[in-house]
Amino acid sequence: MYTRTAASGALVAAAFIALLSGCSSPSSDAAAPSSGPAVDGSGSNSSGASFCPNPHGGSCLGPLTAGEYRTTTFEPQIDYTVPDGWTNFEDLPGNFWLFQQQDSQESARGGSYLGIYSNIHAAAIDCREAWQDGVGITPTELVDWYQSVPGLIVSEPLPVTVGGLEGLQVDLSLEPGVATCSFDGNVGIPLIIGDGVSDLHHVILHDLDVRLVLLEWGDGNVTLEITNAVAQHSPEEFRSQLQPVIDSLVFQQ
Repeated sequence: MYTRTAASGALVAAAFIALLSGCSSPSSDAAAPSSGPAVDGSGSNSSGASFCPNPHGGSCLGPLTAGEYRTTTFEPQIDYTVPDGWTNFEDLPGNFWLFQQQDSQESARGGSYLGIYSNIHAAAIDCREAWQDGVGITPTELVDWYQSVPGLIVSEPLPVTVGGLEGLQVDLSLEPGVATCSFDGNVGIPLIIGDGVSDLHHVILHDLDVRLVLLEWGDGNVTLEITNAVAQHSPEEFRSQLQPVIDSLVFQQ
């Protein structure tokens, strides 16, 4: 999946394709939670002050030890719990990014990860980096659009509640041979794009499995993008590893 960040104009590779220009490798020193309330990403903890190893990652925490954490920049604020081995690589006003340290994000096709975004739009089907005209941003409007896109296989929408927000969950994949758009030789279908606060442009490819959890938030949405690179995990394996993290999410309202 392609992601273009406002800070760097870079392509970030993760779950569909993502190439984040200028990213340093995560530090081997993991941020540690306190024994009390969730760790605030901007403060200190028992192992010293945390820092974000991604120069365009805002107030991200980098590698994490097992425990409870809280975003400091993303809106709405998120409380979350992770086991050992996870990294928080973005905490921005509209983007939040978690992945397992074992899952490289540096290849041309990206890796497996959880992205959380505010007020995403449907990406233009004509391959422009723009919103699709005439499509709203509520969960129902977005699901209706995806179900209408030729070549995109969309599961029956499942009503869900995550972190106190209600919405719809869909799994997406491509029909064999689909080549709606080409991005640096990688063919796929444009899927989601940010509203300017959320900053991304993501495309679904043939060797990536995608689950979108579209949650109602005010007049818009908070969206979970669960992308799995098949070279790293089966969909069932990755989703089972991620599910305890998703179950721990609390969106502050």
